Amino acid sequence: MGKEVSFHFGTDGVRGVIDRDFNERLVAILAESTFRYWSRRYGLRKLLIGYDVRRKSMDYANVVASVAVEHGIDAVVTERPTPTPPVIAWYNARFGFDLAIQITASHNPPMYNGFKVITSKGSPVPDEDTNGIERLYDQEWRDIDRSVSSIRITKPQLVDPGYHYVDHVISDVLEMFKPRSRLRVIVDPPLFGTAINYTSKVLRELGMDVVEVHNSYDPGFGGRNPNPEPENIYDTVQEVMSKGYDIGIAHDCDADRIAAIDPSHGYLSPNNVITIVLEHLMRRGGVVKKGVVKAVSTTHIVDLIAGKYGGVRVYEVPVGFKHSVKHLINGDAEVAGEESSGLAYSWHVPDKDGIYTAALLTAIASEYGNLVDVFDGIIREYGRSFYRRVDVPFSDGKEFVSRNREVIIDRLHELGSVRQVITIDGVKVVFNDGSWVLIRGSGTEPIIRIYAEAFSEDRLRQVIDYAVSLIKSLG
Repeated sequence: MGKEVSFHFGTDGVRGVIDRDFNERLVAILAESTFRYWSRRYGLRKLLIGYDVRRKSMDYANVVASVAVEHGIDAVVTERPTPTPPVIAWYNARFGFDLAIQITASHNPPMYNGFKVITSKGSPVPDEDTNGIERLYDQEWRDIDRSVSSIRITKPQLVDPGYHYVDHVISDVLEMFKPRSRLRVIVDPPLFGTAINYTSKVLRELGMDVVEVHNSYDPGFGGRNPNPEPENIYDTVQEVMSKGYDIGIAHDCDADRIAAIDPSHGYLSPNNVITIVLEHLMRRGGVVKKGVVKAVSTTHIVDLIAGKYGGVRVYEVPVGFKHSVKHLINGDAEVAGEESSGLAYSWHVPDKDGIYTAALLTAIASEYGNLVDVFDGIIREYGRSFYRRVDVPFSDGKEFVSRNREVIIDRLHELGSVRQVITIDGVKVVFNDGSWVLIRGSGTEPIIRIYAEAFSEDRLRQVIDYAVSLIKSLG
C-alpha cells in the first residue's frame, strides 16, 4: 500500500485548501518530517510557532506544538495571530530559536492555509533543506505515518512577541529618520488580518494620528482576497482620496507585503514604495553601501537610484524572495525588493517586512511634510514609469517559454532597439528607451505572466499588447 499523503514545498511553504488537501494529518506529517530532518542536520531544541487568522490556523499550530512535545522540543506558540515574516522571523532570530513554523497562506484567498518553515536567521528555508524534508518523508513515510497517528494534542506554552518587535522597529526607524509632521494615517491591517495593532501602534509611537480600519480578526477577510491590490482595498483608497488623510498603509494577511496610498497619486504599488524607501536610505549615506537586490520583475528605477549614488551594485535575481535572501545573508547587499511584495533589510531580518517598511515610509513622509511631495520628487528625478502585469492562461508556461526562448527574443526585437536580454527567469528584453518586458511561466499556477515597464502609458500598452499577442500566436 502506497502513501496516502504527499506534499511539496513551493516558493514559500506548503499550501492547500483547508479540509481538502490541507488538514490536521498533513500538518502533523509536515511537522514530524521537518523535525526529524532539522534535528539530524542542525539540531533542534527550541521552536517558535505562529499562526494567522485563517480558519483552523490556531488548531494547526497546536498540532505542530504537540508533535514537538513528542520530540522533546521546547516549543512555544504565539498568544494570538501574528505577522510573519515581520514578527515571527524577527523574534525567532533575536531570541535564539533554532527554528520557527508559521501556519499561514500569506496573501492567498481565504480557503487556503499553509505551513512555512523559517531558519534561525529569520530567513525562508532554502531549497536544499525543503528538498531534504521531502526526501526524508519519501524514505520514512511508513514510520512517520505511524508516529503521527498517535499524537496527543496538548495545551501549548504561549508567548507574546509583539511588544519586543514594536519597540525594536521604533528604535531602528528613529535612528535613520526624524519624523517632524504629525500626519493623518489610515492603516488597513491586511483586511482583518495579523497586523492588527502592529503597524498602527508603531506609527502612533512615531507621533502620527492613526485610524485603523478592518481591525477585527476575520478568517474570511470580509469576502476579499487579503492582498493589498487596488481591487481589495478600494474603500481604504477612497478614504485617503476624499477624507483628508496624508497617507494610507495596507498589508496582506501576514504583513510581509505593503501598498501605500497618497491623496494625490492614489494607490502606490510596491514598486513605488521600493523606490521611495531606497532613495531616502541611499541619501542617508552609510545605510546602503554594498548592494541592492531586485527581482527580475521589479522596476528599473532601482537601477537608476543605485547609479545616481554610485558604488552600489544591483543584483538581479529570479522571481521568488528566496533568491534575494542569500545576498542579504552573505553580506552582498543591504536591501532587497520585489514588485509583488516589498522590501527586506539585512540589518533587520532577511525576509520581507511590510510593517517595518510602513514605518520607514511614514517617517520619511513626516520629515518632508507629506508623501505626495516625496513621490513627486522621485518622479522629477527619475521620470514617471508605468508598470503592468498580465496573466495569460497556459498549462505548461515554464516549459513553453523555455522551448520558445529564441523565437520570443527574436520577435521582441520588433518592438525597438534592444539594449539587453536577460534569461535568468523566462525571457526579459530591455529596450534602448528604458522600457522592458518580461515573459515567464508561473511556478505555482497554470499561467504565463507578462510584466512590462515604460515611461509612457502608450509605450506600455504597445509592449504589453504585442507580448500577449506573441504568446497567443506561438501557443
